[in-house]
Amino acid sequence: MMKQAILDDENEPRGAAMLDTGDIADLFRECDPDGYTAARRRFYHEVNLNPFKRHPDQLLRLIEWSFCDWFSYECTVDASSEDDEDDEGFPRYRVGPDGDGRSPFRVAGERLHDCGRINDDQLADMRQIAETNFATMFWIHDSNAAKGRIVLEDLIRGGEYSVWCPPVAAKYDGAHGGMIVNRIAKVDGAWRPCGLPVYETRYPNTPDVRRGLIREFKRLDYHPDFPGLIRFFYGRAKDTGLDWEDMAAAMGE
Repeated sequence: MMKQAILDDENEPRGAAMLDTGDIADLFRECDPDGYTAARRRFYHEVNLNPFKRHPDQLLRLIEWSFCDWFSYECTVDASSEDDEDDEGFPRYRVGPDGDGRSPFRVAGERLHDCGRINDDQLADMRQIAETNFATMFWIHDSNAAKGRIVLEDLIRGGEYSVWCPPVAAKYDGAHGGMIVNRIAKVDGAWRPCGLPVYETRYPNTPDVRRGLIREFKRLDYHPDFPGLIRFFYGRAKDTGLDWEDMAAAMGE
């Protein structure tokens, strides 16, 4: 399923072509059920949900969609399978070892381009998304609904990003604090979200909380991957011994 935003203001970045990560995961579940199942098992093992706790359906749906994002953007395709087809022309992609080949998101986009389903500009957008996307924990420095932009600081790795996303900018209009955990990518010179938010909160939003989070992550030398971010908020954070509730309590929130 293709999703393309249409922007009318010539001063706004052009709409980036997007490919639904749920559709990509479904494609690979059909092409390579063993590889797909192994990747899904690995993801849920790393997220490390408490199996003895009843989790709300909404949370389980969030984590499943987060798996689709992780699978599409961070897993790789065995390069030898990219041109493999069955008798009906259906692809027979295989999930490859880490670091071998391109992401399912990029391979699926290139397949659509070869089939004439998307144009050159849309393919260029998808390649940029595949190359630049990353997920982290952001602190909200500013949000402006009129400009459609939200300014975010990467709390874990450092760096500030002006992100184009009118719905999110409107949701947090005027905010100078709070947190968003999500994936962004740079397309046509503009950063924008390219995944489902893992966690959002407008409060606590004080400078002390921001400084406390940065201090604790530095003290713990905490650089989680994407499953680790989900584990921090919803699972059992085995790498730090803390979860989000423990962290908030430690900071007096």
